[in-house]
Amino acid sequence: MAVCYFRTFVSFDLPILPRGDQLGFVVHGSRIVAGQLPYRDYFLFVAPGTDLVYALLIKCFGLRIWLPHFAMISLAGMAVALMTLIAARFMSGTIIWLPGLLFTGLVLLGSLDATHHWFSTVAVMAAITVLLDGTTALQIAIAGALCGLTASFTQTKGAVVTVAFAAYILWKTQRQGESACAGWRKCLLLCGAALAVFFAVNLPVIVAAGFGRWFYCLVVYPLRYYSAPNINNWRVLEYDSQSRTGFTRWFSVPAAYAVPFVYAAFAVAMRRLSTRDRNAWHDELVLVLLAGVAMFLAISTSPSVKRIETASPPATILVVFLLNRSEKVMTAGSKVVLGVAAVALAIGVPLRQQMRSREYLDLPAGRTAFFDRGEFQEYGWVLEHSQAGQYFYGTSPMYLPFHFLNPSAIEGLDTSEYTRPEQVAELVRALGQHPVTFMILPSSKNFPRDAVSSSNHLGPFQDYLRKNYRFTRVFSGGDELWERIQSDRNGALGRASLTD
Repeated sequence: MAVCYFRTFVSFDLPILPRGDQLGFVVHGSRIVAGQLPYRDYFLFVAPGTDLVYALLIKCFGLRIWLPHFAMISLAGMAVALMTLIAARFMSGTIIWLPGLLFTGLVLLGSLDATHHWFSTVAVMAAITVLLDGTTALQIAIAGALCGLTASFTQTKGAVVTVAFAAYILWKTQRQGESACAGWRKCLLLCGAALAVFFAVNLPVIVAAGFGRWFYCLVVYPLRYYSAPNINNWRVLEYDSQSRTGFTRWFSVPAAYAVPFVYAAFAVAMRRLSTRDRNAWHDELVLVLLAGVAMFLAISTSPSVKRIETASPPATILVVFLLNRSEKVMTAGSKVVLGVAAVALAIGVPLRQQMRSREYLDLPAGRTAFFDRGEFQEYGWVLEHSQAGQYFYGTSPMYLPFHFLNPSAIEGLDTSEYTRPEQVAELVRALGQHPVTFMILPSSKNFPRDAVSSSNHLGPFQDYLRKNYRFTRVFSGGDELWERIQSDRNGALGRASLTD
């Protein structure tokens, strides 16, 4: 937790400007606090659990810039604690701390992004911990409830992990000499508990938005349109390999790409040794392996580094277990060397972070530290030309720091099928009802105003933009500023309180 804290805060109490997809979930939480609901009032293609957690945090602490940092620090701490508990089932001595150290030093280098992926991963690790103690009715019911909680954050991961746990229960039942009927009854209990929790979380939004709309957003849209952008399919591998630099490129990226190979290698090693000696392995290692494979399969269609790393905690445990079994590899000296290397990686990045020069802005969401001069200037311009709570549309990182209100149901635009024509039409209607004084849009490379293709549905928005706004400047980071030609000050600066 300390490592995560000093990677996200400087001078002990000043948050660094947060980035990543986590910002969208914080904004969703603020919309819930303001009385809106997912699927009905704003678009969401994952289950609403993450939005609800952030809504609770906003209720407790207000809409503060450090909320995603707080969430990630808490999630990382829980993940390391659960990894250590699981490792202690198969190993003893100081080696049980090594998976957590490797996780902190390698995995968290490039994935401090408190999205639904990490929330669901922690829920899965908790379920593994429960099932390691046995497969009684109570333990299966608790594990099933945690599977339902997992699905309430990431529906695909919850479904695949539930299947993996069911396979483990059937295998374990057979190993213990119980009847097949007993195994299937346990599987029904697991699935029943998972469905009960999942629908308990989702029922309010199903009632509000309608079952058809909820089903479209959680099932139809992800299957048909989610993979349209390159970052949501296998082409993300090329993007990640080019965009990562420094520590993350040389340590975190290789570690992430190794995760599926770890699961494959462990399965092969387990198979070979178990044929020689039935008791050579702990049966519960099968549970860890199945859960890890299931977590990877849930993100395998779009295996970005950040997504793979959320599937890596079981792999980290299994790697350390394999190394620990080999006395030639894991001598006392090599354990010390590996531990020291993990600690060095873990503290190296936050130490460098604390030594970097930075600038500060007093934003509506709180005083914030900036490392990037261009970013500091852009946010400074917005601070000077806006008021907290006004309507705004543009780059999603702007909403939380300035307490901006999004008048539409969507946050971003894409020139692929990812952005649907009905979403563009709704955006134009919303901007007509709540005109904004200015928009800050991604650079023309990412937002081609003249792109023409059958999958580009942005024409109505681009027409509205050109008719009502003028392009005035490009910030050093590439973002473009569009200012309203004839702004209605009363409409443009209409404000509504999100939270205090």
